[in-house]
Amino acid sequence: MNKIRFTLKACAFLVAIFACSSVANAQATRTWVSGVGDDVNPCSRTAPCKTFAGAISKTATGGEISVLDPGGYGTLTITKALTVDGGTGAGWGSVLAAGITGFTINITTNLTSDKVILRNLSINGSNFAGGFNGIRFLDGAELVVENVDIFNFTGSGISIAQTQSSKTTLNNVRIDNTVTGITVTTTVGEAVVMANNLSIQKFTTGINAVANVRFGLYDSVVASGTTCVQTSGANSILNADDIYVSYCTTGISGGGGSSINVSDSIIAQNSTGVSGTVNSFQGNSLINNTVPGTFTATTLKQ
Repeated sequence: MNKIRFTLKACAFLVAIFACSSVANAQATRTWVSGVGDDVNPCSRTAPCKTFAGAISKTATGGEISVLDPGGYGTLTITKALTVDGGTGAGWGSVLAAGITGFTINITTNLTSDKVILRNLSINGSNFAGGFNGIRFLDGAELVVENVDIFNFTGSGISIAQTQSSKTTLNNVRIDNTVTGITVTTTVGEAVVMANNLSIQKFTTGINAVANVRFGLYDSVVASGTTCVQTSGANSILNADDIYVSYCTTGISGGGGSSINVSDSIIAQNSTGVSGTVNSFQGNSLINNTVPGTFTATTLKQ
């Protein structure tokens, strides 16, 4: 009898091991979604899933969800290193986030390898009330956003609010019709943001660097709102080069005990051009503002 019991327990143990192994093996490095897919599918290229949420559980950590054809693929909460690529050929991933945040990144493992890439996506908030965001970066080491359109949100286009150091890279991102285009803060360490070729338009605040932020802004346009670019909390530095700031009540405002450094940029057609701690390096044009304001310091580049 004891031998039979032992044999049964051993078999049950082996079955459990194989079951777990099957689940692990079911996760692919690359998965696919399609407008005509089904989330019960394995998310392979020939049997794609229908939504990002359906594909993520079948995608390995560090893997990629790819879009086969144009379609709406739903909102997504990301809890592991992952790439979501909407495609540039036949595909273009769209997310309609009415009454909810489009993408939430919340990776709590706190590893330096916790990197999320969002690429070739359109995220539409549909102007639904409630203060929702296009992308919300709550926890994780690194976020990359490339070739992404974010529009019609009653919160932020991109909200970065952490309790640790993080790095965010933004390249060729367009944000339109939001309360805040980009807001960044952290209570621990530094939130580093490197942004190139941004277009942020129609907002209350275009860029808000709150506390402990290191923000590099290059070759970008911020226009049509109440405050185009500002620091509003302590220990933040925003460096801007080759930017166009226009049609705001205040163009650039360095507040909260933090500073903004500007070079080779145009600040024009604002009610007030600059206010607070804003330092000018070479090549700036402060023109056609109702009240130009005064740069705190003017220094040549070294």
